[in-house]
Amino acid sequence: MDFHRVEKGLTLPEPRPWFGRETVERLLANCARYSAFDGHDKAILVGALGALSEYKRKFQSSPNEWWSAVEPVFEELAKSTPVLENSPGGTEPLSPSSKEFDGWNFSKFARSRSSVRNFSERSVEVDIIQSAIMDAQTTPSVCNRQAARVRIFARGEFANKVLQTQNGNRGFGHTASHVLVVTSDLSAFLTPGERNQGYIDGGMFAMSLIYALHGAGIGSCPLNWSTVKSQDLRLRNLIGLPDEEVVIMMIAIGYPSGDAVVTASPLRNFDRVLLGNGQVQTTTPGSA
Repeated sequence: MDFHRVEKGLTLPEPRPWFGRETVERLLANCARYSAFDGHDKAILVGALGALSEYKRKFQSSPNEWWSAVEPVFEELAKSTPVLENSPGGTEPLSPSSKEFDGWNFSKFARSRSSVRNFSERSVEVDIIQSAIMDAQTTPSVCNRQAARVRIFARGEFANKVLQTQNGNRGFGHTASHVLVVTSDLSAFLTPGERNQGYIDGGMFAMSLIYALHGAGIGSCPLNWSTVKSQDLRLRNLIGLPDEEVVIMMIAIGYPSGDAVVTASPLRNFDRVLLGNGQVQTTTPGSA
């Protein structure tokens, strides 16, 4: 969270030199503590140090007293965890496709997706699922905390037991090549005000995953987890879900059957979605 704060500050039009002293000092202290843990995730440490390295380069032409005091801590960490010029963390140029869309037609792509409830016997290759999950990792999350988690269950007896804990897949769930269980790790969140953030970030991640699968030609059907505590416990006990994770949804996936059809599902009238007659408001509604 803190090293993403540094990254965000570096993307501003005119970053204030040596901004975020409290954040940077805490980040350095936590990096030192974290690096001492057995089995720590080196990628996280490299990302944090990469952001701090760019932060240092950005403002080094105007030396700062408080940074000079903590810089030895940074240098010591950088020695034990080398940060290269191309290390992750910090900033990077906006890609051309992000600016120009490079011929993408997202509207056509999004409107071509429908939920599939009739899958073929062909199994989806695991590397395709893994690639889709990696694509979904680009989904925005609060402070880049990336709390989404996925578990994959291949078609068979155990996957059917997983599906039996969910009420909306009768008649087709067993035909899915795999069942994905998307969860959110609540240990990524800190305050009471963030109590629902795991569901927001997890839902966004799940949509990205569904689109990524669609782009790979894989059909999917999101299976909601609006359920009661006893049913939630059944799934938790079955798959060994830790207490700090909450279930976002299941997703049944597979190659569509050759004779698969999908629901027409007409969309709600647009003027019930975009409110205020579609006008951009510049005053408080009802004000003179």
